[in-house]
Amino acid sequence: MSEPGRSAALEFPEPEAVAARRRRRYSLLGLAGVFALLLGLVAVVYFSPLLVLRSIEIEGNELVTDQRADQLLSDLYGQPVAQVGTGAVRERLAAENAVAEVQTRIELPATLHVELVEHPPVAEVHRDGDVLLYSEHGEVIRTFSGPEQLEAEDYATPQISSEAALEDEAVFGTIVSVLGQLPPEARAQMDAATADSIDSVQLQLADGRAVVWGSDERGHEKAAVLQSILSSQEEEFLEAEVIDISTPTAPVIR
Repeated sequence: MSEPGRSAALEFPEPEAVAARRRRRYSLLGLAGVFALLLGLVAVVYFSPLLVLRSIEIEGNELVTDQRADQLLSDLYGQPVAQVGTGAVRERLAAENAVAEVQTRIELPATLHVELVEHPPVAEVHRDGDVLLYSEHGEVIRTFSGPEQLEAEDYATPQISSEAALEDEAVFGTIVSVLGQLPPEARAQMDAATADSIDSVQLQLADGRAVVWGSDERGHEKAAVLQSILSSQEEEFLEAEVIDISTPTAPVIR
């Protein structure tokens, strides 16, 4: 009961709209605090001198040696590890024709993992004591000099040796294009490839059989026919001296 002469204080419930605005304000303040914290963490990772690149791990490389890759990427050491991306690595490896694709990932605190996909070698040329491996695009992707020549044998690539092929860029390009269309299993059975013109490519199998290929037109059809013949145990194929697939729909064995 109120004391005489005093008015009783009345309490009114807070309008729901006001309460809702206050809750939203608190929520926004909380989110802003979390966002600021995340920004701080990102800044620490991105710019911190404590998280710099100290180790590079290379995977998937055979033609590009670890030493060569490390040499090309050496200026990345000491950079903030979060700032080192695939683009920076790809740019530094662009000089290596063997590199087809580059993927990277960061492992904190200080390691960069680089995964390479290389162009497969499809042909080799022996020149001035060196063995040069070529891609299907006609680019040198590895050179073996001196004692290193023995390492080239691990790739089992057919040798291009005809003078016309070596002196004529168009003929040479046709040969490597043909070799690039072969399935790896068939290419591994080849010993040499020659041509006097872009329409007269001929392959030599390691067992002595000759394959008349012709031009590089309808290459995938020819490759499929050749693979089928090489996989066959039929006596006529095994004893043939020449396999002519220049017209893939009508191969000739003689």
